[in-house]
Amino acid sequence: MQFGLLLSKFPRVEESRAYYDALLVLHTRDPHPFVAFWRRLMSRAA
Repeated sequence: MQFGLLLSKFPRVEESRAYYDALLVLHTRDPHPFVAFWRRLMSRAA
């Protein structure tokens, strides 16, 4: 049984999807400290 098809029928799903999409836009992710270090290292080496 496909529950995704059933959930899309509920009106509150669309409201919550818009809410969570807006929250994700507000949350900016910083790169992992090791990734930031590696990028700095590679930019100096280039």
